[in-house]
Parts: sequence; C-alpha cells; structure tokens
Amino acid sequence: MGDTAAVAELVAEKRKLKKSLFRFDMIFFTVCAIVALDTIGQSSSYGAQAIFWLIVSGLTFLIPYGLITAELGAAFPTEGATYDWVRLAYGHFAGAVVGVLYWLSNPIWLGGTLAAVSIAAMDALWGSSFSGNQGAETVIGFLFIWVAVTMNILSLRYMKWVPNLGAIIRLTLLAFFALLVVVSGIQHGFHGSIGGFFPTDTTILIGVIGVIVFQWIGFELQTNASEEMDNPQKDIPRAVYISGLISFLGYAIPIIGVVLILSTDQLSNVAGFVAAYQFASSSVLGGAAPFFNHLAAVAFVFVLLSSGTTWLMGSDRLMAIGALAGSGPRQLGYFSSRFGTPIVVNVLSGIIATIFMFITFFVTGGGLHGYFAAVLGLVISTTTFSYILIFPALLTLRRKYPNITRPFVVPGGNAGAWVCVVLTMFWVVAATIFSLWPGLFTSTWSADYAGVSRSTFEIYTLVTVAFLLAVAVVFWAVGRGHAIHTGPLLAAGPMPQAAPATGD
Repeated sequence: MGDTAAVAELVAEKRKLKKSLFRFDMIFFTVCAIVALDTIGQSSSYGAQAIFWLIVSGLTFLIPYGLITAELGAAFPTEGATYDWVRLAYGHFAGAVVGVLYWLSNPIWLGGTLAAVSIAAMDALWGSSFSGNQGAETVIGFLFIWVAVTMNILSLRYMKWVPNLGAIIRLTLLAFFALLVVVSGIQHGFHGSIGGFFPTDTTILIGVIGVIVFQWIGFELQTNASEEMDNPQKDIPRAVYISGLISFLGYAIPIIGVVLILSTDQLSNVAGFVAAYQFASSSVLGGAAPFFNHLAAVAFVFVLLSSGTTWLMGSDRLMAIGALAGSGPRQLGYFSSRFGTPIVVNVLSGIIATIFMFITFFVTGGGLHGYFAAVLGLVISTTTFSYILIFPALLTLRRKYPNITRPFVVPGGNAGAWVCVVLTMFWVVAATIFSLWPGLFTSTWSADYAGVSRSTFEIYTLVTVAFLLAVAVVFWAVGRGHAIHTGPLLAAGPMPQAAPATGD
C-alpha cells in the first residue's frame, strides 16, 4: 500500500471520531487514570518511608512528567498521540514497541491486580466466602473484565461518565476514609506511626520505586483521544495542572492514613487499604459499620473498574492508530462508524485479559497475594519500559519539528526540557529494572518473592516481557507494508505549522 493510500485510510477512520471530551471531562479522566486504588496497599506496606519517597517522586517525577505531557499534548493533538510522538521522533519500530507494551500492559493489569484487589475487597467488606475458591474468583474476574470491555466498545460520548463518576467516587471514598482515620485516631489512638520517615538506606526505595512510578503515570492517557476533545491545545495543559494536584493528594492522604491506622504487621500489598478502611470503620461507626462497608465495597469495585475502563479507552485508541500508521496489522485499526471506538482492539483486550487471568492464577496456585505481586511487577515493567521512549521524544520533536505551534512550552528553554527528561528517565528506568527483578542489589535478590519461588517469578516475568517484545517486532514487520511516513496527521489532514522559528 502506498503512502497516499495509507494516509487516506487513516484519515477515513479518524473521521468516525466524535467530539466528546471537554475540560471538565479531561480533568476527571486523568484523575481516574492516575489515582488507582489497587496500589495503595502495596505502597503503604513499606511504612513511613513510602510517604517520604512519594513526596520526593512528586517533586522530581510527577511535575517534570506533567510538563513534558503538557508541551507534547498541546503541540501534537492527534488521536493516539502518545504513539504518534514516538513514531515521529524515532520511527515505526520504536512506535511498535511503545504501542504493543503500552496497549498490552492494560489488559494484563485489568485481568491482574485490578481483578485481584476487587476480589479481596468484596471478600473483606461483604463478608463473602469465596476467598481461596479459585473457581469463584475466576468467574468474578471474568465478569469484571468484560464489563470494562463492553463500556469501551460503547461511544465515548456516553461512556465518559465512567471515568468522570469513577474520579468523583474515588475522591469521595478517600475523603471519607481520611475522616474515619482522624476520628479513629482521636478516639482510640493510632496503631501505626510515621517514625522512620527519613530513609537510612536505599532498600525501601528499591522496593517501592516501581509502585510509585506506576501510581503517577497517566497524564498522557487523555491525549490518545485528542481528536475527540473540544479544544485539546488549550485544555490539555490546564487539565494536567489540576489533575496533577488532585492526584498527589489522592495518593498522599490515603497512604498516610493506612500507615497511621494499621500496625506494621497488618500492612499488606493486596488488601492494605481495604483492611485500613475496615479497621477505621469498625472503630468509629460501630454497629453501623457493616452497612457502610457494603456501600464502600460497591464504590471500591466501581473505582477499580473505572480505572481499567479509562486506561483501555486510551491504550486501545493508541494501538488502533499505531496499527493504521504502520506499526501493526491495519485490521486492528478499525473504528466503529456507530460508536467511534476501536472495536477490534477492544475485543482483543478482553480476550487477552481473560487468558492472562487464567494463566496467572495457574502459575501462582490461585493465591491472591502471589497473583497480585506477580502481575503487578509485570504490569509495572511493561508500562514503564514504554516511557523510556516517550519522554526523550520531547527533545527529538523540538529538533525535528521546530515550526509546529506550541501553545505550552516547558519552562527554561532547552535546559529546562533536558532537566525534565533526565529526571523522568531516571525514575522509569529504575522502575523497570526493579520491577523485572525485585530486590536487585539487596540481600533478597535471590529470595522467593510474595510466596512465589524466585525462579518461577523471574521466568514468568522475563518470558512474558520477551514475548511482548516479539509481538512488537512482528507488528512492525507486518505494518511496514502500509507505513505512513508523513508528519503528524489530524482527521482533516496534515497539522498546520507555525512560521519558521527565528531563535531558541
């Protein structure tokens, strides 16, 4: 297929998109993407030092990351923008790697930690008895996955209420939890403490770095629906500012609450937040606690479901556009004329999430603790790996496309851009390494991890990552026949460029 025909096909599919996202939607879409409650227990399990590293990472990763996203998102407001940044900067092969890892990490996450924490929450707060019953757990996981997929297939114009409502409910739930912690602490005292806040070695950082970076990511997700936004060039930077502040508080407050309300031996990766809520609720509400626990369980499961749905909304669009542009089979790029959504990729995401859920339950023996740890490490490593190519694109695209209009520019000129890229790269590279091999450079580097033997954990993780990279190579090879070599494209055609720059 010639370049002209490939461009025409891409533009034709983009014309099926419908303007649906306004600034309000974008703010809550991003909050829903970033503040995912499934990792609060994992972060808080490291105690007070997790709070210290959360603050440090907020200053040295979250802020630079937000600035990078604001510039790239406003300058290149194309559908599947995150993929497009990498394709324009480094070519179709790099685009295929980012597209495949960014996309497939989300079905793995949906069928992994999100499903696991939902099961743990239902068991704890509803008093159900299916914990350890692998058959019941897989049925619940199956339903969880396909409800999310169905909501992704339907039009964004109507389904945007899922991330909007998900963001509002999670903020309400976190505020209620914070109130319970304060009242419980005043009435009965705190069982935990923030003693040992300042680190004495790097062991905790090595353990928590992957989770912290994974918690912060999500700013760019909204940009993958840029051509479904009302005014992306103005709204993306503003949405980044507001959602970034809300997201920082959305993690800092509950993690502090968990560390304060639970004793050290009660902290847990998979159910830490749920256990802390349950403890605070029973100590403050007394006989009314079961009623509120049931409501909290419904809210908690919906919040997790909205997180998975939101990430699929962005990542599925990225993969569909990548497939049309030459980094995958173009059949994946089909958008529904009725719904304006990438149906083929949506359905594939559900199938992959379901398959992965069954495989992982088999590998870990059905134990939620081991299942959660195995999947979380894999999801973090595959997700953060893609950002190793995304962040440097800021510098490359400044050089390759100096005349593109940039409504927002990272402060400090090229020096400011370099600082942001170096800081963010440090965090994502370290997160990738220590998620692929937890405990590396510590005394536990060869020990069993989360109840799973080290050899089983590493084989499972590294083989899966290698398989995903092999898929990326295949996608690149298949996509070469219809690869697009032009600059950034909107549904109406090539993006306009500003007049030639006269200086830096």
